[in-house]
Amino acid sequence: MDGGSMVWGLEAETDSMNPAVGAWAISGHMMASAIFDPLVTLDQDGKAVPYLAESITPNADSTQWAIKVRSGISFHNGEPLDGAAVMQNLQADKASILTAGAMAWMKSFALTDPMTVTVTTTQPWATFPDSLTGQFGYIAAPAQLNNLHGGDAPIGTGPFVFKEWVKNDHFTATKNPNYWQKGLPHLDQITFKPVPDPRQRLDDLNNGTLDAIQTATPTSINDIRSNPSLNRLEYDKGDALFVSLNTSKPPFDNILARQAMAYATNAPDFLAKYAAGVFQPTTSVYADGKMGFSTDNGYPSFDLDKAKSYVAQYTAQTGKPLEFTYTSQSNSSDDAARGQLLQQMWEAAGMQVTLTAMAQADEVLQTVLGKYQATDFRLFNQPDPDNDWWQLSSAGIPGDVNGVSLNMARYGSPDVDAGLNAGRQTTDPTARQTDYEKAARAVNAGLPYIWLARVDWVIAALPRVHGYAEGRNGSLQTLGPKTWIANLWIA
Repeated sequence: MDGGSMVWGLEAETDSMNPAVGAWAISGHMMASAIFDPLVTLDQDGKAVPYLAESITPNADSTQWAIKVRSGISFHNGEPLDGAAVMQNLQADKASILTAGAMAWMKSFALTDPMTVTVTTTQPWATFPDSLTGQFGYIAAPAQLNNLHGGDAPIGTGPFVFKEWVKNDHFTATKNPNYWQKGLPHLDQITFKPVPDPRQRLDDLNNGTLDAIQTATPTSINDIRSNPSLNRLEYDKGDALFVSLNTSKPPFDNILARQAMAYATNAPDFLAKYAAGVFQPTTSVYADGKMGFSTDNGYPSFDLDKAKSYVAQYTAQTGKPLEFTYTSQSNSSDDAARGQLLQQMWEAAGMQVTLTAMAQADEVLQTVLGKYQATDFRLFNQPDPDNDWWQLSSAGIPGDVNGVSLNMARYGSPDVDAGLNAGRQTTDPTARQTDYEKAARAVNAGLPYIWLARVDWVIAALPRVHGYAEGRNGSLQTLGPKTWIANLWIA
């Protein structure tokens, strides 16, 4: 059960292994999960529980949280994990232009004893521990944070120790012999290899070049389902596939343009042609069965005549045609087909659409910088809806239209904020359901996102690979809070 090495095929390369600055999609989270541990993780029921933290204790009104760190844990370079290291990480995240918006409610940090950091918040934050399951819950060694190029040579407390990173080829890490979780990891070495083309990734799995892959591409998923020689794990309530509209720039700073897009997009037809039997329909930030979901969410149904009417109103109001560039990923023919399907729908309503494609890492960067008009994206539906706060709250909108923001659409609404903020101030599930329903309806009222489908995430592996079923907790696409990389083994 112990020993050996394996190669995991990723859908994309990432830019940095610094938790404070890396624009991590799922591939970045998987690599990070090997090197770093989070302060908090998710149990088998998706509930936030301490991990690197021994305890996280609130005061009476949940405006202060004492994070006590486990003792006896060291970073890969021998530095001790202590309260000072955790505070340095939180301060770096708070100062980062990428993650600062997500930490807007964290007012100050204090080292209250050598192993405890107390976080003071601007408002009561009853669900605070959930926020530490994400990217800024990962803890990097002070030596990495102090190194200008530390993102290229990560140092964590995780199950694997960084060995080598040849970008766009492979990222290799070896077993941490001093890992604090006794008996883990099982592998001697793990290598992550970016293979952006999903067809090539599956071919490499079938021929044994790769041991396991992740995919959310419908054609690949159907091939995997029909192949009895592969094992697979699916999660069909994953993130949403949608079109993000940049509401800070023309034409989508105009609600008429966004209404035209919503009515012109025939999502059921798109789903039937692109991902029939694989992806599920969606009209909301939150998936069916998750907190915040409701069928009465106000999202428009396809209506070509209404779409044409809004296009005409936009032109009459602005004196310009409704034209824009739509950005998608350039990984495969599947990505191109998706863009072409949407282009045909929008042009049928009278819009003028230019298609452009780029690598995932570049698309993510351009999106968080606001340098786009319309782009495809996958996001939302974290195990706890509070972890989507930073992508939806107006607190994350930069003053500069080209500033970094994880609120990709740059859309802010008092009604969205009210629902989100109320939802994180209580742990009562009935109240939270009502709060997030309100937030979802308010998002749909502004139409910053054109919903397409709910993604099905699949892990496929050769029969010799075991342990990835540990990823069931929460959801497969939110790999940040997971620790199951350590549970992988081969036989």
